[in-house]
Amino acid sequence: MDMLAVLDQASRIDPDRGRVYRWYADDPIAGLGDRTAADLVRAGETSRLLALLREIEAAERSARHVRGK
Repeated sequence: MDMLAVLDQASRIDPDRGRVYRWYADDPIAGLGDRTAADLVRAGETSRLLALLREIEAAERSARHVRGK
């Protein structure tokens, strides 16, 4: 269930499901100890990961608003 919550939140940032799945499994996240999203979920740190994704989504939404898109 945690994995699905993370994938759903990440897809709000990048709607390409293939990229989201690759990011989840393969890309280390510098701000969270260079661990992948999958590592963080397995370690029970889903809430930290979701908080970061929400911050990124809010920042991107704000940037789009500033650019007028």
